[in-house]
Amino acid sequence: MKSVGSIGKITKAMKMVSASKMKGDLARLFAGRDYGANAVDMIFKSDQFLQRKLPADVNDPAVVIVPITSDKGLCGATNSTIVRSVKSYVNTQNRSKCQIFSIGDKGSVGMIRPFPDLLKTSISQVGTPYNYPTVMAMAVHISNLSQDSDKIVVVFNEFKSAISSVVRHMELMPKKRFLESMQFSKLYNQTLPDKNTSNPALYELYLTSNLWVAFLNNAASEQSARMNAMENASKNAKEIFEGLTM
Repeated sequence: MKSVGSIGKITKAMKMVSASKMKGDLARLFAGRDYGANAVDMIFKSDQFLQRKLPADVNDPAVVIVPITSDKGLCGATNSTIVRSVKSYVNTQNRSKCQIFSIGDKGSVGMIRPFPDLLKTSISQVGTPYNYPTVMAMAVHISNLSQDSDKIVVVFNEFKSAISSVVRHMELMPKKRFLESMQFSKLYNQTLPDKNTSNPALYELYLTSNLWVAFLNNAASEQSARMNAMENASKNAKEIFEGLTM
C-alpha cells in the first residue's frame, strides 16, 4: 500500500510539472508558429509563372525522412505513432531511395532495428526548450544529407488540443530543387542582392522556419501526452490503493 501511494504521489507531481511545461510550450508555439513559415511558401503560391515552370514531381523519388521524437518517454503513444508512421511511409516508397535523419532518442531506438540500412544520422539530447539557432544547425545537416534527394518529409506530431494531436507529414524541397525553381521567379524582381545571394538565404529561411514550427508542435504534443498519461497513472494508483484498503 505504501509503494502504491508513493507511485500515486510521484505521477501526480509529474502531471503538474508536465502541465507547467506545456503552458510554456504552448506560449512558444503560438508566438513562433508564423515566424517565416509561410513567407517563402507565399512566393510559390502567388507567382503564377513560377508555378507553371516548377519541375514535375519524380515518379520514383529519393526521399529524406526526418522523424521528430523526444528523448524522454512516459508520454503515451507520442513517439511510437511517429515510428509506426515512418514504417508505413517507407512501405509505400522505394526503400533503396530512402534515408532517415532521426531527431530524438526514442525515434532512433525505434528505427534502428527495422531500418539499419536507412538510418544515416541520429541526433539526441537536444536541449529544451528548443531555440531557433539549434533548429537552424540541424537544418544545415538535413540540407547536406538531401543534396541528391527529390524531397524531404518531416514527420511530427501536430498539436490540436490538450487531449489531441495528429501525425503530420510535411513535404519540403531540397536545396537543389528549390534553387532551380526560384530561377523562374518573375513576380518579385530584385537587383540588390542578386538572386545568387538571396535565394540560398531564402532556402535557409524556408527549411529552418518549417522545421521550427514542427519542433514547437511536437514539444507541445509531447507535454500534453505526458500530462494525460500521468493523470491516468494517478487515477489507476488511486483505484488500486482504495481496493487494497477495503
